[in-house]
Amino acid sequence: MTEVEKSIANSDKNAHAVVMDTAGLPSPQQKRRRRLLWSFILCFLAPLLLVALYYASIATDRYASSAGFSIRGIESGSGLDGLGALTGLASAGSTTADSYIVLQYLESRALIEAIDAKLDLRGVYSDPQIDWISRFNADDPIEDFVDYWLSRMDTQFDPSSGIIEVSVQSFSAEHAFQIASLVLELTQNLVNELSANARQDALKFARLEVDIQEKRLREALNDIREFRMVEQSVDPSATASLDIELLSSLEARLIDINARITAQRATLDEDAPSLVALRRQAKALKAQIIKRRDEIGKQLDGNAASSTVTERLTRFESLNVERRFAEEAYASALTSLEQARRDADRQQRYLAIHLRPQIAEKAEYPKRLRNVLLAAFILFAAWGIGTLLTYSVRDHLT
Repeated sequence: MTEVEKSIANSDKNAHAVVMDTAGLPSPQQKRRRRLLWSFILCFLAPLLLVALYYASIATDRYASSAGFSIRGIESGSGLDGLGALTGLASAGSTTADSYIVLQYLESRALIEAIDAKLDLRGVYSDPQIDWISRFNADDPIEDFVDYWLSRMDTQFDPSSGIIEVSVQSFSAEHAFQIASLVLELTQNLVNELSANARQDALKFARLEVDIQEKRLREALNDIREFRMVEQSVDPSATASLDIELLSSLEARLIDINARITAQRATLDEDAPSLVALRRQAKALKAQIIKRRDEIGKQLDGNAASSTVTERLTRFESLNVERRFAEEAYASALTSLEQARRDADRQQRYLAIHLRPQIAEKAEYPKRLRNVLLAAFILFAAWGIGTLLTYSVRDHLT
């Protein structure tokens, strides 16, 4: 045998020995496939099997009850805004703010505490018969209970129509119905309270103005009453008018008597009885005229002078003018109050309920098939992305 043939034979023996040594070990491709299979089982099949088992035999049924309503006003004669001109619908901007207030109230702690006080939400949602995933821990704080409640309630709001729909879930159809009915009742009470507060705010200024003007009018009337009691006169201006009329009549009589005296002097002696009588009448009339002039602040020569009568007249006229102004202001305030009351009545809000809660006949939640399919999609996507990232990093490192 030649050297070449011996070398070839030795090579065949060595190769056969290598194949014999590695025959019992898997190749790198086989190892990779096995790891991929195990990762698929552990990251996808096993979790999916647990999810399917939970929804098939463990998850507790949940019943739903829904309510639908909207906040409406009774204002009349309101025009259309730009959007309303295009759509033919009246603007709902006046009630939109109230709708958002109601939405916040539906997710508030105040509502949950009010419902819990009447229907024992904590006790129902922490019942040991409920599966441990859906069950609430009764020892958790109120903040956690608010989050749990939000997972059991769904609200939808359509800004264009102002319709709000609320759906609540519980582990019995009767309890879900009671919760939805109570939510509707509490929401209606809130809207009524908001409407009452808005009405009070709208009338507050008008009522305050009426109170101010009423106080002013009472003070003016009291001042006039006190003046009349002190001066013992109902109307000094009327009294002064009577005094002036009386003074005018006295002066007219004095003029007539003086004319008669002058006429009789031409035919009678100075000592004639009739002439003496006329002089006496003239003297008495002059005394009366002087007295009357003194009372109304006049002197015999006719010059103006301050007197008690004129002061009383001036004060009474001032009080009377103030009274008339107070009466007019009070009447105007009453008119404004009545107008404000009519406007407030037109702006009242009320809860228009179009969907009342009803008792469910079958459990709507959990949606088992949908949740299993969703879990399968999420698990498969996570497994696929994780596998791609793992092999990509390994290829870069090797």
